[in-house]
Amino acid sequence: MKITSKQIISIILICLFALLVLGGYFLCWPRYKELQEKKSEIETKDEEIRLKEEYLSNLETFSKKLLTYSEQISKIDSAFPANPSPAVIFNFLQKTSSENGLILTKIDMSEMQEISKKRIQEVYFSISVSGSYSAFKNFLSAIYASSRLIEIKSINFSSPEEGKDLFDFYLELKTQFYGY
Repeated sequence: MKITSKQIISIILICLFALLVLGGYFLCWPRYKELQEKKSEIETKDEEIRLKEEYLSNLETFSKKLLTYSEQISKIDSAFPANPSPAVIFNFLQKTSSENGLILTKIDMSEMQEISKKRIQEVYFSISVSGSYSAFKNFLSAIYASSRLIEIKSINFSSPEEGKDLFDFYLELKTQFYGY
């Protein structure tokens, strides 16, 4: 049996076709799968970006809504300051006592304790004031009416000296602030 040139060409073409199919399967198919995975990753990233853009859009909307409540938020900030600075507390008590006709004679922040209850911190301290009973009553009303959360834990007082109309009042106080 003699192989003709047509048969040789046919065999070569069949082998080339088989090599092409096998090469395509082993070389192109993994690339195709890799391309499909990359396409899936891109779709996932696009979805993540869309969700983040939606989240940022919602944050912007909420931020604009919060701006309408800026006065109420400032009251909360005043009631719960981020920093319980002794100077700020002293200034508030000095101003409030003098506005109500009392003399702030002593402020004891050496016993200033911070007691942690999650994010709300409590600070304890004591003060002494001198003045009339009605001025003291006005002072207490002013403390309770203020936006600051100051709680009076105890009150002690001494009777006025003979011939004087000034009582000495000793108060133990507690205030709160927002800790981080």
